[in-house]
Parts: sequence; structure tokens; C-alpha cells
Amino acid sequence: MSSKNLVFVKPIVKQKWHGLDAVGRSKFKDTQDTLQVLYDPKLGKNATGLTEEDVTRLSTAIGSELNPSSEFWNTFKIKLKDETMIFDPRIPLQELQVKVLKASKFVANSEKELDEGRWPRAKYVIYDEAIELEKQANEVHEYAKAVDTFNGLSEEKKLDMLKLYGKNTENASRDFVYTRLFELVEEDPKEFLRLSSLKTEEIKVRALIFDLERMGIFRRKSTAYLYNDQQVGFDYDDTVANLLDPSKQELLVKLKTDVETRKA
Repeated sequence: MSSKNLVFVKPIVKQKWHGLDAVGRSKFKDTQDTLQVLYDPKLGKNATGLTEEDVTRLSTAIGSELNPSSEFWNTFKIKLKDETMIFDPRIPLQELQVKVLKASKFVANSEKELDEGRWPRAKYVIYDEAIELEKQANEVHEYAKAVDTFNGLSEEKKLDMLKLYGKNTENASRDFVYTRLFELVEEDPKEFLRLSSLKTEEIKVRALIFDLERMGIFRRKSTAYLYNDQQVGFDYDDTVANLLDPSKQELLVKLKTDVETRKA
């Protein structure tokens, strides 16, 4: 049997009081969840996940009436165990089970959608081998792109990038900067690519703000950034935007000078 025809459903392992997540389990041994078709007020009927064509076809195949108001759903149950369960949609009853699983708010339709936060109440997730392989390929591509970008950064830009992560680079060795920034690349390649893709001028300004605050030249009042009691921006993003404003270049030069003076 080819695995491409199968549907895999596995429990979502979350950190809980019982600590079973440490051993890759979501619940105690020999316990299970029972999933039933529930009424959906948005649909105004039971959420079976079946189209009209599905109802006609599967009713004939299974030998039971499957319209949303059918008494069949009163006793229909799917037992979900604390292990990966395999369904073969080529078998009518298992195809029906998969349809119901996909219609349930307790079952994420893919790990990608789960990661995107689209299934906040999910306890299980449908694992599609083809989709997950594509996801893994995208992650590998993203990581490779991040490493390539990292390798192309100048030493000065590596220092600035670390400041964007809130890391103090004063008196840091070249090896420290290289190692620490590469660790951040590995932790979250996507975030590194986002930050490194900012315009050079913006990276410089963000790194400058880090130094200004670290040295006490800037201070905060609530979310606002102040310089000698003068408000530079009402929050971080506004401060960045103001210092990038061509009309504020005189202030920007003065701030750079203040930093250099403190470093001397």
C-alpha cells in the first residue's frame, strides 16, 4: 500500500502539568479522546464535512443515510489515541472518518495551518506527507538562504545586526560576533532574513537607537523615546521613522556624535 494514499493523524504534544510532553506523549497510557459530529451554529447544521455528492456516494457505500440531520450521527464516534493513527480514504468508512476529522475544530488540517495559529482548539493534527515534505524543503531553502546572506555580511553589518537583536557588542571579539549571530540565524532563519533585508540606512538607525539607549543618551517615558527631554518618537517604530526622515538629519548627526564621544 502506497503511503501517498494514507492520511496520518497524530496528537499534538503540549507542555502540561503531568510532564508527559517530555516523553513525547499528550495523555496518560490507555486513555483516548472520542470525537463526535457537533452542531455548527454558523452552518446551521451538523458539521460532517461532507458535500452533497459525498453524502450520496458514501451513503450508498456504507449503507446508512449520511445527511446532516440523520440519526446515524447520534452514535457515530471516532476514537483518537495517543499515537499516530492511519486512515485509508479508499475505504468508505475511513474516508468518512477523515471527512469528519477535517470538519472538527479539534483537528488541525495540517501542521502548516497549526503553525499559523488557525486551529487554537486543536488536540490532533492531520499529517500530509507530501505537504510536510514541501514544508521541510521550504525550511531547508530558507535556512540555506539565511546562511548565504550571513556569509555575505561585512563585519560592520554583523555588529549592527546583533544590536537589532538587542545584543551588546561593545569590545566583542570578531569570533564572538560571528558565533553569536550565526546562533541567531540557526534559531530563526526567517527572522534573520527579515531583519537583514531591511535597508542599510534603517539597520544603521536601529543599531544607533540600541547604542543611544544602552548609553543613557536616550531614555524612555512609557513608550516614547526622549533625548534631553525632547521626544524623538512616540514609540520605537516612530523613532526609527523620524530618524530616517531627511529633515531630521541634523539630529541624527548629533546623536551619532554623542555616541562616538561616549565611546572615546
